[in-house]
Amino acid sequence: MVYNFPVVTAGIDLDSDTIATLAQHPNIVGTKLSCGNVGKLHRLTSQTSASEFAVFAGRSDVLLHGLLSGSAGGITALMNVVPKVHFSLYKAYKEGKLEEAMKLQAILGQADWAVQKLGGVGGVKAIVSHAFGYGSGAVRGPLRPVDASVFKGNKYAELVFDLIENQEKKL
Repeated sequence: MVYNFPVVTAGIDLDSDTIATLAQHPNIVGTKLSCGNVGKLHRLTSQTSASEFAVFAGRSDVLLHGLLSGSAGGITALMNVVPKVHFSLYKAYKEGKLEEAMKLQAILGQADWAVQKLGGVGGVKAIVSHAFGYGSGAVRGPLRPVDASVFKGNKYAELVFDLIENQEKKL
């Protein structure tokens, strides 16, 4: 699987032509696009068969857009925090309830942005440790850990923790 995540690869962002070329290799079966580029995702899904090369959204803020463009689904950090919201979006999409899916996408878009403001991968690990009581919040370098003390009084943390606490009510 090809993982395209420019934020953690010094800005290296594989273009759709490069990924499509890599997709021809028999040992490469898919890609996770954490770049958030829906155009790139759609170009890839329109060029390749999902059964031979699966394209996944790597960010929750483009999950529905990816599904509408033919992606195989999503592999996102936020799914570890609010899995029920993601499942409800996917279910609404599969049932053709696009208005409902768009409302859930809006919630995920705000939450994804909030997690990025809280430190991205380090923020997710700190949130999981703080909210669910497992994991240490440790990350590998060059990523930086996030101390849970930054959550107090932080509007982004309040948004995420409210969604965790009330995700069933918001569905």
